[in-house]
Amino acid sequence: MRFWFSIFCIVLALTTGAAVAQQPRPEVLNVLASGGTGGWVNTTRPLTTADFKDRLILLDFWTYGCINCMHVIPDLDYLEKKYPQVLVIGVHSAKYTGESLNERIRQAVDRFAIHHPVMNDHDYKVWDLFEVRAWPTLVLLDSSGAEISRYAGEGHRAELERDIVRTLKDTKMTGERAAESLVTKTEQNGPLLYPSHLAVIDDTTLAVSDTGNHQIVLFDTATGKIKQRIGSGKAGFTDGASAVAAFNMPRGLTMHEGVLYVADTVNHALRAIDSAGNVTTLGGDGTRGYDRTPGGLAKGKPMASPWDVEMLADGQTLAIAMAGTHQLWRYDIKNGEVYVLAGNGREDIADETALKAELAQPSGLSRLGDAIYFVDAESSSLRVLKDNTVRTLIGTGLFDFGQLDGIYPTASLQHPQGVFAHDKKVYVADTYNDALRVYDTVSKKLSTLKLDGAVMNEPGDVAVLGNAVYMTDTGNSRILRIDAATGTATEVTLTP
Repeated sequence: MRFWFSIFCIVLALTTGAAVAQQPRPEVLNVLASGGTGGWVNTTRPLTTADFKDRLILLDFWTYGCINCMHVIPDLDYLEKKYPQVLVIGVHSAKYTGESLNERIRQAVDRFAIHHPVMNDHDYKVWDLFEVRAWPTLVLLDSSGAEISRYAGEGHRAELERDIVRTLKDTKMTGERAAESLVTKTEQNGPLLYPSHLAVIDDTTLAVSDTGNHQIVLFDTATGKIKQRIGSGKAGFTDGASAVAAFNMPRGLTMHEGVLYVADTVNHALRAIDSAGNVTTLGGDGTRGYDRTPGGLAKGKPMASPWDVEMLADGQTLAIAMAGTHQLWRYDIKNGEVYVLAGNGREDIADETALKAELAQPSGLSRLGDAIYFVDAESSSLRVLKDNTVRTLIGTGLFDFGQLDGIYPTASLQHPQGVFAHDKKVYVADTYNDALRVYDTVSKKLSTLKLDGAVMNEPGDVAVLGNAVYMTDTGNSRILRIDAATGTATEVTLTP
């Protein structure tokens, strides 16, 4: 069994630290040069053992849907830029079948702006060779293949840097070729790049988080004409007018009383956009937070990968899917304070009263009446918060997933990220199944809406407007309009 490592098992992670260097293992270098069973997914050529000569090798065992693995990426970026003698290699050992294909891993590498070579270890041969037991795990090797140190979980940049500096001081390293020279560059054309979440603005307008372009786009659903594009288009963390404000991979959106609220995921922040396009930060300070018991003013308080936002029934409280702490938070609009809404911070699937329940990377929210429906990506589940209690509607465990229709506990999803509740139905963007699923709140049955005219690639969200269902077809960088009665799907062509 592969064990999932939660950031809140950090005490265990800290016990897995620097070790005495082992004996040289040239056979390890040969295995790494092979690129794993699936091969290299983003390199200009296959790596060879010559690429390891006089260099330190930092292996990152990851799977791209894991929020903790995402949090490690900035640390890797920092280390490989500061220490050119270090060659970072991503070993992608997929948790889900939907994550195991080369093209999907390549797209994830592109989405997350990864600058180092990545191999597809879908059968866990490299994982097993290094006896890895958790995502993420970081293993530092010298150029002979001997292990210097390893760390499980996130938050180990300082320890890794210490190990690198100490080794470079004791060992002459001359291999300083930049890893970027080995990595392919992907060019994307079109008005959207990996769009994520949707929000209804009015009867004719939707907003979409243009995540890959670090912008928010408002468009007319009838014509596809773009009404407004908010954000400079460059990753950053800047308030101000629409042309100068900066986001970093924004995702969740919701509109309320003329204000568009944004889950600015990689900035770990809650942002607001007024009718003129001016952007203001309401919560977060741009750094990844670890607090599971927040209280008080949100502004300046670190958050952890907010993935979606939704207004509660009182019209004064915003629910935030805080994927990085496996919780739902609530933001009080009037006083600017933030508190926990649901989840004790332990990554799992357990129904209980709101603050005692256990969630697993909540990624999508939608309100119907006084009920908040949400999807937990890492337990492949659909859940509901109502009457201060969390109940699971679909999903049974952190490693249970599939694409079966029916009722609980038989029916299954695979890493869903978007949800929209409407008229006794809950529409689900079943991301890794490339499917639109529909949960009937009366019959409690989950079904699959068969689409005619489109093959999706990791849909990120869904919204209902009028008689149409709209979906972000994230991997294909487009938006689809779907007739819920017939399943006929057509692309919404966006124009300036």
